[in-house]
Formats: sequence, C-alpha cells, structure tokens
Amino acid sequence: MQKKLVSVIVVNYNGRGIVGACLEALLRQSYEAREVIVVDNNSCDGSLNDIQRIMKKDSTDSFKLISLNKNIGFASGNLEGLKHALGEYIGLLNNDTDPDNRWLEELARVMDNDPKVGVCGSKLIVYGTDIIDSAGDGFSKALRGFKRGEGEKASLYNEREYIFGACAGAALYRRRMIEEIGFLDKDFFLMHEDTDLNLRAQLHGWKVLYVPTAIVHHKVRSSIGPMSDIAIYYTLRNSELVRIKNVPLAIFIRCFPEFVIGMLTEFIYFAIKHRRLRLYFKAKMDAIRMLPRMLKKRAVIMKSRKVGHGYLLNMITPVWQKDFLMTKIKKFLYA
Repeated sequence: MQKKLVSVIVVNYNGRGIVGACLEALLRQSYEAREVIVVDNNSCDGSLNDIQRIMKKDSTDSFKLISLNKNIGFASGNLEGLKHALGEYIGLLNNDTDPDNRWLEELARVMDNDPKVGVCGSKLIVYGTDIIDSAGDGFSKALRGFKRGEGEKASLYNEREYIFGACAGAALYRRRMIEEIGFLDKDFFLMHEDTDLNLRAQLHGWKVLYVPTAIVHHKVRSSIGPMSDIAIYYTLRNSELVRIKNVPLAIFIRCFPEFVIGMLTEFIYFAIKHRRLRLYFKAKMDAIRMLPRMLKKRAVIMKSRKVGHGYLLNMITPVWQKDFLMTKIKKFLYA
C-alpha cells in the first residue's frame, strides 16, 4: 500500500543552534513519504543560514522554506505552513526538538489504522535527561490544559491510549479533521493554541491517540524561556480564551469549585510568587477585550459540536487525582 504523504511544518524564530539539529533529525526519518515546510518568522540571529545549510543536504528536494518579513507567532506560522502543505497528514514539530528516526513512521502508521483518530500525540522527553516533558496533554476540572506525565520518569507512560489532547510541539493531524474543525487559532499567537485545538477536536468527536513509541527529545522552551514575560503573558491570557471559546456552560457549572481553586492558585503562583502582578492583570484584561471575538467563535463551535456533556466530563481529569495533584504541588513549590 502506498504511504500517505505527510507534511511536517517547523516554525522557526531565532533558533540558531537548535533548528539545525531538528532539521537534521527530519532528514534521518525512516518515513520517506514526507515534505518538510520551514516557516521562518523573520529571524535576525543567523538561523536562516543554518536552515539553508541543512536544506542543501536534502537530496530528495522535499524541503520548502517560507521566509516571512515579520514574526507572526507559532499559531500563524503553522497556518502559513499549512497553505503550502500537500500532505494528507500534517505534522507539527517545534524547532527545539530532536525526534527519533522512527518518530514520523510511528505516528503515520497508527493514524493509517484508525480512521476515528484526528490527532496523534508523541512522547516528549526533556533533552539530555530521562524525564518526561509531555506524554500527551490533559485538561483538568480547573478548566485548564496540562502536560501528562510532566516530570516523571521516561520509562513510564508506555501504553498506547486515547487521551484528551496532544502537544503541538510534536504531533500529527489528519487533514480531514482540520478541514472540518479548523486548525490553530491565530489570535492565540503562541501558548495554549494546542489546548484550544484539542478541545475543538473532542467537541466534534475526533479521537486523540497517544503513541509512546513516537519519541521526541525536547529542549524545553529554548526559544522563549520558561518564565519569560512573553511565556507568562500568553499562558495567562490564552487560558481564558480557551475557556471562553470551548467550554460548554454546563461543564463550567459542574467544574466551578475547581475552577475557582485553579484561578486562586494561578494568581498566587504568577502574581505573588513570581512577582508578575502587573503582567497578570494585563493578560486578563486583554482576554476580556477579546471577549466579543471569542464569543463569535464560540457560537460556531457550540452549534457544530457532536458530543454530550457526559462524554466530555469523562475526558477531563479531576484535580484531586493523586498523580495530577502531586505534580501540580511540586511545580507550585519548586518551579
């Protein structure tokens, strides 16, 4: 059987020293029916030279470079890449990742065998360690996304299973699903754009499958920094946009106590512990300013949803679940 073409999109912004290794790893992929689309967000650090150097090594002429004249962010960068993608499957890969040689093969094989699956998620391991960065994504009853398995041993989470969502830093999407529900939302710019897409996939009845054999080593937030102002701002703002757009009212009411606890914890963590009070309020006020636009999108999503409240609640993680709670406590105390 002829293999389906996979278009892998890599968005780069000032990725000198990291993007080259990512593209080298894509050259080594065992899955040959692929094209690689590199979208450069007007880098000014010389990383374009790294990209062009790697492209010269590609004997199959499967690399495309889209060089933009401004930084349009992760979400819009991938949307730009999608315009040039020919594949039936769309892969997303962060520029600070190093996928194993069979990464794409493992994801495409699984998607071929299960037409209900719209998204396949990878096992991301913190680069140079045996610690998990993400074993797929979850969504808690505090109504916020989280990384499954974050901080745990890489020897865990070895079962293939349906989960809530996938980290867009290393995932595979079915084009038919994208045509039905849309892709990343450019209003998010970066952060939580994958949570938004995961929720839309669930609301429309698409399955997300975690593939533990699709292994990617991740130099976590090498581009923007783990606690930079830009990372914190978009995390705080976009978590609100996700809820406004996608959470049904009945689910919000059922999860309201956990939501309040989550909001209080978030405020203590960012505004007090990390002293970003002004940034916290700016992010929340900007989310409020975007309310009319998000409500218009919400109306479309809710009108076309295909699953009931019970199904969605079953996919959401209770905040009192032991593994989830212990991970969050550790992160709150030590991160």
